[in-house]
Amino acid sequence: MKSRAGIVIIGGGIIGTSVAYHLAQRGVRDIVLIEADLVGSGASGRSAAMILLQMSREMTVRMSQESFKEYLNFEEEFDADIGYKPIGYLNLATKEIADNLRAQFELQHRLGVPTEILSPDTIARLVPALDVSDLEFGSICWQDGVIDPHSVMQAYVKHARRLGAEINEKVEATGIVLEKDRVAGVRTTAGDIATPLVVNAAGARAAQVGAWVGLHLPIKNFKRTIFITDRFDEIPERTPFVMDLAIEWYFRKEGKGILLGMGIEESTTFEPQLEWEFLDAMIQRALHRAPILANARVMRGWAGLRSLTPDDYPILGRAPGVEGFVNCCGWGGHGVMHAPIAGQLVAELIADGKTTTLDAHAFELQRFSQTTYSHLTF
Repeated sequence: MKSRAGIVIIGGGIIGTSVAYHLAQRGVRDIVLIEADLVGSGASGRSAAMILLQMSREMTVRMSQESFKEYLNFEEEFDADIGYKPIGYLNLATKEIADNLRAQFELQHRLGVPTEILSPDTIARLVPALDVSDLEFGSICWQDGVIDPHSVMQAYVKHARRLGAEINEKVEATGIVLEKDRVAGVRTTAGDIATPLVVNAAGARAAQVGAWVGLHLPIKNFKRTIFITDRFDEIPERTPFVMDLAIEWYFRKEGKGILLGMGIEESTTFEPQLEWEFLDAMIQRALHRAPILANARVMRGWAGLRSLTPDDYPILGRAPGVEGFVNCCGWGGHGVMHAPIAGQLVAELIADGKTTTLDAHAFELQRFSQTTYSHLTF
């Protein structure tokens, strides 16, 4: 590993690897990325792997649109198949959330997202497994789909290396060296790296990394659990991803089986463990919306983290009061879908001094005058 670098990126998930590639692609050289475990071993490899245009706010819609540009041309640009399948993403609205979903639909149409409104009868024909008796309507975007995050990360790593970046696995950052409020280096388990610039893409550990330079990053980690069933042909492969917004539960096909996801409790550990006792709560919600799932047999599962800020926007930009420290963290459950634009914005900020693809001022740390988690938009 180099002992000196122009830029050190802390974190080898889909955000960190995207930053490494996009910086290198912009002609920035002397980049070193360090990952405490293996690339993609954290939250990036434990998600439901969906990419969506059907987001709830203007900035998140625009970030999805920019990211889709890269994902839809990924094979041509990177010579890598990321397994994109536009299966569609179906939101279900009961009475208590119908107004919110209608407002989102109107916003999406204004921004050019091809979202459709579906009646309960249409939803029942599309997904016969669902109980639609308490639904007001649903919304779906057929361009929303599933990808393989590991293939994305490996492509970013391959091409970042091709362009001169150094990617180090099993190297953990343990501290940051400051000299008069300026970044001077990064301490790691493999030795110190002298550098004038650090990018904090540490995912669940981003708040810890920020604390090394005296920053309070208002990020909390929330646990989500996913279970996978055995082969279950009663729900066909053409079924879209189904999100029941009122109960924060979803499912989609995963191979021949079914992937089920749920959970928003705060985590007290960076390595959340699968708790099989949680399956009972998952089953209760599943049986409420898709009773046929009573016949499915759960085979395996895992737990992952979403690192959320109070307003559910990421923290992206230069840190106030610490020269040479750039945050790119707090992406929550949107890291996989927004990794391309995350890397692009950081590359623009560092290479050009400002972002041009999107105005990223809304993501700066300075926006937090007080921290509250009462308005999260999952």
